[in-house]
Amino acid sequence: GDRALSLFIQPPSVEELRRRLVGRQTDSAEAIENRLTKASEELTFAEKFDKIIVNDDLEKAKQETFEVVKAFLEG
Repeated sequence: GDRALSLFIQPPSVEELRRRLVGRQTDSAEAIENRLTKASEELTFAEKFDKIIVNDDLEKAKQETFEVVKAFLEG
């Protein structure tokens, strides 16, 4: 078909993203700052997507994503 659904998965805030990235202890401080800069830029495009999913709780975000995709496929 010719239908498409675009989802934007975003953190609750840039500060929460920072906290998560620092907590993982997998990236250097410079890499984290680069990711945060990129994320801030990407957030400006969120409104261009069909649906924004806020990943404040993983299970809730997964369920919301499932429901949005299911409704799209059934529609």
